[in-house]
Amino acid sequence: MSLPGIPIDANDLSAWSAVALEYLRDQLANDAPTALGKGKFFPNSPLEGEGFTVIFPFQSQRGAPADTNFYVAVGPSHNNYYPAYGLAMDEAYDLHLGTRFMLVMGIALRSPVPDDDFEIQREARRVVDRIAPQAVIDDLELAASFDVDGQFHAVLRCKMAGRPVYIFAGDAPIGFSEKISLSPAVAYRIQLGRVLRHEAKPDDD
Repeated sequence: MSLPGIPIDANDLSAWSAVALEYLRDQLANDAPTALGKGKFFPNSPLEGEGFTVIFPFQSQRGAPADTNFYVAVGPSHNNYYPAYGLAMDEAYDLHLGTRFMLVMGIALRSPVPDDDFEIQREARRVVDRIAPQAVIDDLELAASFDVDGQFHAVLRCKMAGRPVYIFAGDAPIGFSEKISLSPAVAYRIQLGRVLRHEAKPDDD
């Protein structure tokens, strides 16, 4: 959804705060906040055609009683708000980037098929062996899987050397997450955003 207005000075966080508050009033009505926490400016998006983003923390009764903490992401192209999930500001930006990437690419849930040549034990071992060849893998299961323009991205849940983790495997950029309290879809979006930022050109970071 496009924003209702763009401040003349793109670096003016107070002006973007006002834009974010207006957006949240439209989205949350009576649950919208009257003030936001300190924002952070992320100057360039690694996604083609999308500009900078400003992230603000806020609180809302919309999440009560489970969690009243949220983040809102605003900028000249697209905006959204998210449960905070206990994330740091940079992680919230990763979540926003990963969410945008999923929407742009039309990423959808799907189960593995024979053409994927996916065997869960082999995939988990392939990824784990890159950092901890001796680590024991227990309680392994496929937590979620996605179709990404014909590629098969898998999120595995397991215990690695006794520590609960998610493993990103298949055709996905490989990696791990210890944020096992998050749903696999949310952990996957954060991973996508992190990879997009890491692969961006140095002057885009």
